[in-house]
Amino acid sequence: MIRLPGPAWPVWAAVLALGLSISACSHWRESYLDDALRTVSQDKIIDRFGEPWKKKTSILNGQTIWVYRYALTEDELDPMGVNALGQGMRQATNTLGSLIGGGGNADRQDRPKCFHYVLTFDKAGILKYWRREACAATSL
Repeated sequence: MIRLPGPAWPVWAAVLALGLSISACSHWRESYLDDALRTVSQDKIIDRFGEPWKKKTSILNGQTIWVYRYALTEDELDPMGVNALGQGMRQATNTLGSLIGGGGNADRQDRPKCFHYVLTFDKAGILKYWRREACAATSL
């Protein structure tokens, strides 16, 4: 049995719990793409995600960029409900604001948010890197 020094074990337990919670909060697409880096071909990506929304191939370096467009809800972005406490406070603030004439936007967080997954493939068609960004930030 491994015995950790006295007060150090709670710190290690907290670090482990934090690491697991962060990895659990990522969306399944992001987990898949992280695992697919430098190993998965374009065909496998199509099998998993379908045809991309947009495609572009560079004549100069042969890299291909694909864009997948998704509307993600707050539940998909925060599957563990980490922001639930903050939402309650935000809704109370919005309700108070609407009562005193500040206009309320309590349902603002319930609207889907548009995201692009931008995938870059090397000349051989293997996933080189990817990023997620707001739809308005993507220029392709």
